[in-house]
Amino acid sequence: MHREKYDFQPAEPRATLSERFASYYGNIRSLLLGSNLTGRRQTFQEDSFVEEASLTAFRKDKDEGQLKPKVVDLSRNVNRHAHHTSAYEIPNLVLRRGQAFEMVITFERAFNRDDDSIVLKFVTGSRPLQSKGSVVSVRQVSEAHAGDWNYELVSVVDRAVTLKVISTPKAIVGRYEMFIDTFHKGGEGEVEKHRYKHPDDIYIIFNPWNEADDVYLDNPTEREEHVLRETGRIWLGTVGKFCVRPWNFGQFDDVCLFASLALLEKSELGDQARNNPVQVVRALCRVINNTERDSGVLCGNWSGKYDDGIPPHAWNGSSAILEEFLKKRKGVKYGQCWTFAAVATTLLRALGIPTRCVTCFRSSHDSDFSNPVNAHWSTDNRPRKSMDDAIWDYHVWGESWFRRPDLPPGYDGWQAFDPTPQECNEGVFTCGPASVKAIRKGELYYGFHAKFLFSEAHGERVHWLVDSDGNMTPFRVEKRVVGRQISTKAAGTISRLDITDLYKAADGSPEEAEILKQASRLCFRSVPQLLVNGCEDVEFTFQGDAQKAGDVHICLKMKNDSGHGRTIDVYLGCVSAYNTGVPATDLKETSTTVLIEPHTENDVQMSLKCADYINNKDTDSHVNVYVIATVRETHQRFATRDTIWIEKPHLEVKTEGRTSVTQPFQIVLKIVNTLSVPLTNGVFNVEGPGIQRLMGVKCKKTIGPGEECRETVTLKARRGGRHEIVANFYCRQICDVAGAAELDISDDGKN
Repeated sequence: MHREKYDFQPAEPRATLSERFASYYGNIRSLLLGSNLTGRRQTFQEDSFVEEASLTAFRKDKDEGQLKPKVVDLSRNVNRHAHHTSAYEIPNLVLRRGQAFEMVITFERAFNRDDDSIVLKFVTGSRPLQSKGSVVSVRQVSEAHAGDWNYELVSVVDRAVTLKVISTPKAIVGRYEMFIDTFHKGGEGEVEKHRYKHPDDIYIIFNPWNEADDVYLDNPTEREEHVLRETGRIWLGTVGKFCVRPWNFGQFDDVCLFASLALLEKSELGDQARNNPVQVVRALCRVINNTERDSGVLCGNWSGKYDDGIPPHAWNGSSAILEEFLKKRKGVKYGQCWTFAAVATTLLRALGIPTRCVTCFRSSHDSDFSNPVNAHWSTDNRPRKSMDDAIWDYHVWGESWFRRPDLPPGYDGWQAFDPTPQECNEGVFTCGPASVKAIRKGELYYGFHAKFLFSEAHGERVHWLVDSDGNMTPFRVEKRVVGRQISTKAAGTISRLDITDLYKAADGSPEEAEILKQASRLCFRSVPQLLVNGCEDVEFTFQGDAQKAGDVHICLKMKNDSGHGRTIDVYLGCVSAYNTGVPATDLKETSTTVLIEPHTENDVQMSLKCADYINNKDTDSHVNVYVIATVRETHQRFATRDTIWIEKPHLEVKTEGRTSVTQPFQIVLKIVNTLSVPLTNGVFNVEGPGIQRLMGVKCKKTIGPGEECRETVTLKARRGGRHEIVANFYCRQICDVAGAAELDISDDGKN
């Protein structure tokens, strides 16, 4: 809104926009950080740079000659459009650092170029000081130029003065107050001073359009995707069977920029450090997760039990999570890795840092970096599940794009970070940012936490035989199990982009061998010496999949290449498990002995009907398969584990195509049950950027096999543009059923 719409000298003081935010959300700093800071650090009143700050000694006892602003027009619409910030819902002026903006000051009297001068002061932080760079004095130059704060006097028309102001591309990111200091030279050489404080805050954020900013991204399509696009896709599932979740990042929703800055306060990141994307990413990554040590935004929960909160799979977007956190000032229940990464993406995009979510299928959880992932089996061919290390079916982390002046040349670009609370790093639950280029090269001595991120994407699985005395013998190594099909959303499309080659060298290449050798030396990783059985003349092949109706079928094929018969003891077992690889409930198992004649083949099969397991597992668990086979004559052993995700029904979202912010609109949600069992207690959730949010819309009936369920919901938009509506469905049996549709929303009320 334009400045002339405000009455700047009302009879009674009015609350500023920032005061209204503070009234709604409370004092974020004291509530999140704690107000009892005495003795731990110097304490003082916030915003100590007041109207009569002693550092400039402004007097108010004389009015003669003073140059007083009457109206200050920040040209909000024009400037926000030029700075690519028009979509932010907060009504304040949002600027990208290092880029010029214009403002018009109308004074109470005519401006005299010879006798009058203006100095702008921009003030930010809880302890604003010029020595800290959080009080910036902006003076006139003949022509505004990049590199430092300055302004150009563009025009003077009687009382109206137009200024072109430019900030430094290294400016502190955050909320600023603006003061206008005016000076008038009197006839006797006396200088009359006046200070004007603008009633509304200005927000300055990172600028990926400016080459001098560390977050500069030169590809327009990538910039559009990773800075401006409000919805995206996150890949879940397992290798070869992906499950895509549309997500409403909603970084321009009013709560998101406010939450980003509030969380920087909570992190206690110093004001000066807030101009550095490395430190900003690291600080926000730390405060997103809520653990016993850190009271962050989201509480992690992988147990399948979410009765005292909202299930992770029920969320559609970040703004709902951030809004609940700021209102309640405690961790929101519940999230998992992909919601942690999505919230981080929202917060960083809101601050102008290009960011995306990345999914690594079969991600290792190896906190000490020293060993491969281990699986354990008893001598009677049974899995020892409680002893196993975890390989997550998928793990989602984040990447942000910026330069790394703290590292040697060549490590700019995508920087990986992981806000999921897995293990403590240097005393806190945080991970990154680490250069993706350093991770790929195995140069794990570069910060931050390149070792941990390397281990998430690289590794083998070693199978151990455990005897009755607890002695363990390794008998098989599965190479290249970890870090498959690393994926993100392709810029400009809804397709999956495989970026595995950004993290890893080609399988089996000499480069891969050299990288793994170097990484092993740096993190002391070692693979144990295997027990040599001598003859291994039986070839084993495992296959497993789920049919569309939900039935699971697994098969172990065995081919005897020897000239002698072979007797093979085989175990097949199915358990329900979470995406972290942690088993939950035994579902079915079988043990058998197979005799295979020389140069022949045989197999062992097992089927698991959907009706036999779907209601015996938690909604967000799936089927893990354990397979082990032992050849009696040669003691050759084969073992493997696999994950089977059932194919989910499709959620269709239909919109009216066009609507306006002045009228409600309807969308139709349609799902057809493709499983062979009824779907009970179904729930729909719907939202979109700048669109009313509906959570917990219950399905009116049980959906039988082959049946269709339709729900019509009414929504209302807060702002115009082309937006994507995101919806999901979950029930007692399944979750992560999602869909999306685009809608054109006009601001003028015309369809």
